[in-house]
Amino acid sequence: MSKEMRIAKIIDTTSVVINAGEDDGIKKGDKFQIIGKKGVEVLDPETGDFLGTLDDLKATIIANTVYPHMTIAESEKHKIPGMGNPSTLASTALTQGMFNSIPKELLEPHYVHEDLNVDKTQITGSFKKSDKPIQVGDLVVKE
Repeated sequence: MSKEMRIAKIIDTTSVVINAGEDDGIKKGDKFQIIGKKGVEVLDPETGDFLGTLDDLKATIIANTVYPHMTIAESEKHKIPGMGNPSTLASTALTQGMFNSIPKELLEPHYVHEDLNVDKTQITGSFKKSDKPIQVGDLVVKE
C-alpha cells in the first residue's frame, strides 16, 4: 500500500477512524501500528548503510469496520480472567448465597479493549443513534 494513512477521527478511547478503506486494500482484521515521530536512524555497523528507523510506536489497532474510503479500527482486546466456577468457589469460607449476587461477567473470563492513549480533547464520538421510529421505506444495508 503506497498511500500514507493517518488517523482521521478519534471516536473514543478505544476506536479511531483511519483515512483508508476497502478501496485501499484494507480488510477486516488487518492490524496497524500508530506511529508518532520518526525515530532514531539505524546504520549498518560495517557499511554505514541506512537500515531504517526505530519509530515511536504509540499503539496497535485492528480494522473492525471497513468502508470504501475509511476504516474504523479498535485497540487490541485483552482477556480478563474470571473469578472461577461458583460451585468451586463455594467450598471456600464464602457461602453459595453470596455468589448469586456476583454478576456472571465477573465469574467468567471476558475480553476488553485496551484504552488508547488519545488526546481526549479530540474525541468526537461516532454515529448518533436516531430516536426516530423505523418507517416503511427506510434504507436497509447488509452488514
